[in-house]
Formats: sequence, C-alpha cells, structure tokens
Amino acid sequence: MFAFVMLFNQKISVRAESTMAAMTREIINAALTNEGTYYLPYRLHATPEQFRRAYPQSKAFFKLKHKYDPDVLFRNEFYRRYGEGLESTENFDVDQRLSR
Repeated sequence: MFAFVMLFNQKISVRAESTMAAMTREIINAALTNEGTYYLPYRLHATPEQFRRAYPQSKAFFKLKHKYDPDVLFRNEFYRRYGEGLESTENFDVDQRLSR
C-alpha cells in the first residue's frame, strides 16, 4: 500500500475553482481505476458516484446517522452532497451491514 499527498495552489476565481474540481475528479478516477480510494478533504469535488465507489460503507454510515439523528439536526455540505436520501434506502439493514 502507498499514498500520495498533494498540495495545490490555485487562484481564487470561478474558473480556477472549476479547473481544480475537474482535475480532482480525474485524479479520483485514476485512484478508483486502480482499486484505490481518496482522502475525504473539505473540498467536495468528488461526484456522489465517485464517493460511493470509494466508500461503499458510506450507505451504512448515513443509515446509522439517521438512526441517531432522525430529524437531521446535524448536517453540513458533506451530508447534503453525499448523504441526503441514502438513509431512506429500502431493503437496507444497517445492523447487519455493520456487524461484518
């Protein structure tokens, strides 16, 4: 196993942000193609599909979150982008999934 840590500097503009997001998604695709994953940074550039491929256990996490926070009192942009709606997925037993 090995990892890469990268630091990128970018200008602060809509165009620069768009370019950085596209590049980040390309890097994530390369990691996923090679059966890897990526660090969950505070920047939400990964698509929901990329997130689910890299973190298949996330469905269990969000289901468990819903169990303890049914009124969705605690939420942020990460939850809005990757978790909203997953807690209501039918035919999903969080206790069985987490016991593995």
